[in-house]
Amino acid sequence: MNESHANKLEQEAQRVASRNPTQAQALMLEAAEIYLRLAEMTGQEKYMVKAQQLYQDSEGVGKTKVTMQDEQASVDFNKIIAKKPSISFKDIAGLQELKQKIRLKIIEPFRRPDVYAHFGKKVGGGILMYGPPGCGKSLIAEATAGEAQATFFSVKASDLKSKFVGETERNIAALFDEARKRAPSIIFFDEFEALGEARNDAHSVNKGMISQLLTEIDGMGSKNQQILLLAATNEPWMVDLALKRDGRFGTTLFVPHPDVVAREELIKLQVADRPMDKGISTKKLALLTQNYSGADLKGLVDGAVELAIEESLASGQLRNVVMNDFLKILKRKRPTTIAWYKQALKKATASGESEMFSELIEAGSKVLGIAG
Repeated sequence: MNESHANKLEQEAQRVASRNPTQAQALMLEAAEIYLRLAEMTGQEKYMVKAQQLYQDSEGVGKTKVTMQDEQASVDFNKIIAKKPSISFKDIAGLQELKQKIRLKIIEPFRRPDVYAHFGKKVGGGILMYGPPGCGKSLIAEATAGEAQATFFSVKASDLKSKFVGETERNIAALFDEARKRAPSIIFFDEFEALGEARNDAHSVNKGMISQLLTEIDGMGSKNQQILLLAATNEPWMVDLALKRDGRFGTTLFVPHPDVVAREELIKLQVADRPMDKGISTKKLALLTQNYSGADLKGLVDGAVELAIEESLASGQLRNVVMNDFLKILKRKRPTTIAWYKQALKKATASGESEMFSELIEAGSKVLGIAG
């Protein structure tokens, strides 16, 4: 990978542009990726400028052949959540340490940029949250925007990806443009592994998408922009290493399954406004649901309610949900986190990033009863 090879790719792209614009775009994006990596390794701005120029040039290749139908394939921001959330950290059970880390990295830079400037602390980059599914990563992201009083963009890869060559890259650029217009903003990438998949594993058509994302993130660091980034994934080992670098998503935070205190809080929230018998002990239920995710707890409550509904319909008499309903569901419901931890420990160890995933390894070892 060198400058000479990138130049050859550019020349080849120019040669085939008129008869095969799709191939030309792919060559330009490949050359842009090389320049982007050269910029990362050398710190020379000229390579970043060259990469950005190639991305722009790739958008224009074969433009005259694009139909109106193709033009309408761009991202629809009306379908992406862009709002000022009404929830805050007080609506999130537990996770006090995680909340404090997010305050220092995301919320306080919005509120007190003068303090960070005083200490020479560069504001920017993002946080990559990872952990078992169903443990509230998306809710935490929305609450973060609520705390920061920022516009919240909730985005999935499916919102940005397009079957048209170069369209995904344009969608990513448009997203960041929209966030700048509505600043202060937080862009939240859910299921981040689908967007930031490691380039060694990604299909060639997706490599330009990842490189475009890197370009947009690095561009944020060179401007005084009130845009910060959050991402969530259940498979952090799938995310490209370049995205996990400092200044991008260099801060990784493990979002664990809820502890016993948080489980009781979550159960109380789930049973509120439901017809519950006075004999139900949320404390006992919290103790009986070790390793349950937030989604598992919701499933437990829903299952108990369904038993009460079924019996009420059969008997013709309404009744409240009783403790025995919960105990029946517990006999056949197991925590989904166990299977995730088994897979996660294997993947994290094999990834060669054990230090980055130390919290995961510690938590998974406790859950699975592995001696340290």
